[in-house]
Amino acid sequence: MTWPGEFMASPSLVVGGVGAAWRFLARAWARAWASMLTVGALFGAVWALGLLSPHSAWRPLALLTLAAGAIMVEGGLYRLALGVGRLGPAGLQWGRAEWRLGAVWGLTAVFLFVLGLLAFAVFLAFGYGVAAAGPGFVASEPATWTAAVDGRGRVVLAGVAALCFAALVWAGVRVSLGGPATVDVGRVQVLATWPATRRLVAPIVVGRVVLGLGPIGFASVVLWSQSRWSLSPALLWMESLAGGVVVAGLWLPLSVGLMAYLYRRSLEA
Repeated sequence: MTWPGEFMASPSLVVGGVGAAWRFLARAWARAWASMLTVGALFGAVWALGLLSPHSAWRPLALLTLAAGAIMVEGGLYRLALGVGRLGPAGLQWGRAEWRLGAVWGLTAVFLFVLGLLAFAVFLAFGYGVAAAGPGFVASEPATWTAAVDGRGRVVLAGVAALCFAALVWAGVRVSLGGPATVDVGRVQVLATWPATRRLVAPIVVGRVVLGLGPIGFASVVLWSQSRWSLSPALLWMESLAGGVVVAGLWLPLSVGLMAYLYRRSLEA
């Protein structure tokens, strides 16, 4: 893994990507407003009804429905950003591109899940080694393992956890052009996009962080206010719908605009 080279990207890619994302936002609302409003309202309704709660029996269905809605919006926006395929009425469509994007989402999730299991195994191995070097460790008594990890051991484990997390983020970024590539070439692309992101790790990470600050910050404020105060039903629904529209109508088109721009740049490299 040549991480230093991947992170030494030109700042112009970050600036260009963020600028392209904001310019695309106006086109997205002009051509795909219905899909973003519909999915935003769906996000808000699920939010307001508490269907995403771990205690809700509707949670799996709610997650599946939200994923399908996000894929529909993403499919239409990638069609628009890349100039391929036919956009449905105001962005409302479901075709082969959406099915392929669903496959990309699923395969990416499986890929990261497997890597996550490997990272967890590495963490456990280091944890056992650190505990074995600590005071009071008895191999035949698992109850003593946690107590045997001293201050220096916790620092080591924190470092290992941070490295594992960074590796997972890096791997996720390396396959993050799967969406635009799949819509563009008409075939499911996941690991095939790995070489294309070799010099784009930093622009993707920084661009997504910059573009996500506003939407994520707004959604966090809404969640915080709803958890801290007892809101009236009307205010609860207003806040939830606003949060849903921000996610579907701001974060999604900005993300698509950024990734479409960087995908085009990867083709020029």
